[in-house]
Amino acid sequence: MPNVLLKPWQLATASWQQANGLQRIGLMLTVLSFFFLYPGVTEPIMTIKASINMFGLKSTIFEETRSIWQTVLSLKEAGYAEVGFMVVTFSIIIPVTKGLLIIWTWLSTARWRWQLISVISKWSMADVFVVAILVAFFTAKATADLQSALHDGFYWFLAYCFLSIISGQCLAGYADQQLKK
Repeated sequence: MPNVLLKPWQLATASWQQANGLQRIGLMLTVLSFFFLYPGVTEPIMTIKASINMFGLKSTIFEETRSIWQTVLSLKEAGYAEVGFMVVTFSIIIPVTKGLLIIWTWLSTARWRWQLISVISKWSMADVFVVAILVAFFTAKATADLQSALHDGFYWFLAYCFLSIISGQCLAGYADQQLKK
């Protein structure tokens, strides 16, 4: 049994020794980004509140605080399961798959895995999702009868996006080097 575990460990050590400091930072940031993704998906990201003024009295007609995951569940309940599935796929499944592939490829280097990571990276839309949240936030802020507030989940998810983008840039040189072999 120890021989089965030793070979991946030896391969990971060899990959680590071949990599320069920037590429090592890229791997560490990939691992670290996972710690930001979970609260980014499960913690509330935004509250939207709609009010109406009638005869000088202000009344709240809608107020909702949701996480990304709660939004996906609400989309499903409202009959928009396809949209919810797309949100989950592009903001959770693809980024997690990419991160796990990067770690797996470090443990056992293979050219085809780096190629797969390159293809998957183009479909990770987590950063686009952050922009969409900001657009919704600022649109609500600009409307007189709508208020919005960002919550911790948004900042967790934003941190995940930044770490993922930075790690991708750090690992790009290493991936190119592995693809040329």
